[in-house]
Amino acid sequence: MKASAFVSMLFLLLVSTTVKAVSTGQIVGQVIESETKQPLAYAEIIFENRMDKIEVKANEYGHYYASHLPTGKYQMRVVFNNRTFVMNDVHVYDSYTSEINFEVSNNSSLPPKVALETKENIFSSVTSSDVKLTNSTFNQPTQSLNDVISQQPGCDVQGGKIFIKGSDQVRIFIDGTPVMGSPTQNRVW
Repeated sequence: MKASAFVSMLFLLLVSTTVKAVSTGQIVGQVIESETKQPLAYAEIIFENRMDKIEVKANEYGHYYASHLPTGKYQMRVVFNNRTFVMNDVHVYDSYTSEINFEVSNNSSLPPKVALETKENIFSSVTSSDVKLTNSTFNQPTQSLNDVISQQPGCDVQGGKIFIKGSDQVRIFIDGTPVMGSPTQNRVW
């Protein structure tokens, strides 16, 4: 009986040391048509590498939000007008949010596969837990206000203070849709 307990304990020890936590990041952006500069509603975006294939769908304003992507390099694809538009070497960084906007073309003279240059903006994300939100009406679990703010591109919460960094184009996203941005951008309230 003691021998089986020892073997079980040894097995659990070996299994527990080989399990690794998966680090994740996020990518947000917008898919637009290059000729008209209009958003491409409900575009399907595919992130793929040797390990994962993750598909997300843009909203009616062409904005997409890919959360909890395992860190690493991906190929990012959008199919539009019978052509596949591809960005290679899209990086997902641990605990960071990257913004990658994607332009597709309606030009019929393009080849079936079009390679695009990868242009990404990287924002940090710091987790803090000083203020708690509650939702007593529905008794739903909620995040702290600091968690919500720190997950927004260009925002950090440290020691109870909010730091907004980056350029003058800080955006706040709710469900992948920007609710604050440049004055010319469609806002959803």
